[in-house]
Amino acid sequence: MSAVPDLVRAAVTVTATRPAVAAAFEAVARSTTAVTDVLRGHGISGPDLATTGLSVHSETTWTEGRGSEVTGYTAATTLQITVRADDADGPSGASPAQVVAACVAAGGDDIRLGGLEFDFSDPAALTATARERAWADALTKAEQYASLSHRALGEVREITEVDTGDVSPRPVVKAFAAADSPIAVERGEKPTRVDVRVRWRLT
Repeated sequence: MSAVPDLVRAAVTVTATRPAVAAAFEAVARSTTAVTDVLRGHGISGPDLATTGLSVHSETTWTEGRGSEVTGYTAATTLQITVRADDADGPSGASPAQVVAACVAAGGDDIRLGGLEFDFSDPAALTATARERAWADALTKAEQYASLSHRALGEVREITEVDTGDVSPRPVVKAFAAADSPIAVERGEKPTRVDVRVRWRLT
């Protein structure tokens, strides 16, 4: 069975390169504050907004006769955001594409979008439905085979559920400098699969 994912996760990275470490951190802090303010304005907060990375490294260049020299420092922080399908029905009425576009508008050229991931907020419920359908399918086939052999199904001897893992690769967008206009984000459908093997006694 397939269902439309109701979660869209994105990694938003804010970077800044400046001559001094303090200046780089200050620039990142300023842009990050602008981005998080926009996200909270769209109702994204709490567990749906988390800092997952913070780093700083030096930028160097090599010159003949002088060797390697530090030319500046790049600071970066990464935010993991989760946009829920029902957010579009909330106060902000924003789609995932609009939320990402708002982040870019707030952070400007300092923003990088690391990737998109589509998932379900309640995968257990989908798995339970898939399991019910797998059982019904197995029972229908077993009854047909019993009928073809002029027998009847007896008690169940064994039930085995086969773990097939995630059968759908999650769409990933490579890192890029995002534009300030909305880019379509289509959630599509993602399969949820349960394979079950059942043994009945024939009577």
